[in-house]
Amino acid sequence: MKKTVMVILIESVHDPVRYAEYIAAVKDIVEQHGGEYIARSNKITAFCGTIKPERSIVIGFDSLAQAENCFNSPEYRAVKHLREDSTVSSAFFIDND
Repeated sequence: MKKTVMVILIESVHDPVRYAEYIAAVKDIVEQHGGEYIARSNKITAFCGTIKPERSIVIGFDSLAQAENCFNSPEYRAVKHLREDSTVSSAFFIDND
């Protein structure tokens, strides 16, 4: 099935140890909620604008509700402080239905 909602995260990591803890925990949470990692990379080439993230992640979901349920779930809320404490980041839901 085509993923109609993309979660886009752009991050600059300042605590790699805590960020590694977050990455280890969040993958299973995302997949348990139907998310599929489309891209995860530090190889980012800007072609316009001033934002220069160190890392970018794209996760696909079947619906906006599914994505919101994942990132509002008790499981995610229990680990999101690891991302907040280890990065400067922004996250977006893009609904492509």
